[in-house]
Amino acid sequence: MQASRKTVRFIVNPSSGSSRSRSQEVEQLIEQHLDKTLLIPEVVFSLAPGQPLILSREAAGQGIDIVVAVGGDGSVNEVAKGLAGSAATLGIIPIGSGNGLARHLNIPMDAARAIEVLNTGKTMLIDTVSINDNQFVSIAGVGFDALVAEKFARAGSRGFLTYFRIATRAYPFYKPRKYMLDIDGDMIERRALFISFANSDQFGYNTTIAPNADITDGLMDVCIVQKMPIFKALLIAHLLLAKKIDQSSYVEIIKAKQVFLRRRNNEVINIDGEPVLLSRDLSIKVNHLALRVAIP
Repeated sequence: MQASRKTVRFIVNPSSGSSRSRSQEVEQLIEQHLDKTLLIPEVVFSLAPGQPLILSREAAGQGIDIVVAVGGDGSVNEVAKGLAGSAATLGIIPIGSGNGLARHLNIPMDAARAIEVLNTGKTMLIDTVSINDNQFVSIAGVGFDALVAEKFARAGSRGFLTYFRIATRAYPFYKPRKYMLDIDGDMIERRALFISFANSDQFGYNTTIAPNADITDGLMDVCIVQKMPIFKALLIAHLLLAKKIDQSSYVEIIKAKQVFLRRRNNEVINIDGEPVLLSRDLSIKVNHLALRVAIP
């Protein structure tokens, strides 16, 4: 006797990625590559910021089995937040520009192959991380990282080249900030270019900030990065791409369950690639195995 088919709701962000036309192809790809003997698809479009969160929360409340974020890291983050505490599985079709979580989970960058991942029925539980009242699944950061995310969000184009141009132009003028951190009860003070709180290993674009991050271990990797001379920036970029950034003397990585961070001012932070204004005091904690995700 054949098992009952599972319901799948695709939440498509039409504005994701460097090529918006890719999202318009999704419905055709679903028709061609989703196994409809196993899965019953439905496609909805998010047309405004915050709508993926609302749509995914509605889907979870309606008992939809799999809710798929079709977009970039920001879309994945919003859909994941909507599924928190539910029995629904998160699916990912990465058509964004960075696609950090998808790369960490080895989800294909090709949309057709990513859709076929859903046919296998394979899933795993992963950690999420809460920062004050916000939740993220991949990475959050303060300092220069957040400044670049804010400028990137306002840029007229997406993609790695835009991100790289923004970062290189801003870097010479950015002054490191001083941070007080309570890391699992140990107090430290650091003046840093930026600090990342990594659940997965990378920012996106295959740039790995936390080479040993494990998204199932109940720990985040606190990555404290000092500002290095500009002539060493190319070496740092190489180490990011080679997954060896932890070998740099300018980088300190500490594993933690919970972190309290104090800044001098209320400033924007980077949450899965999206700039969010939060208070100067931040509480960051891991939610162990809080989300089920479809994987290859």
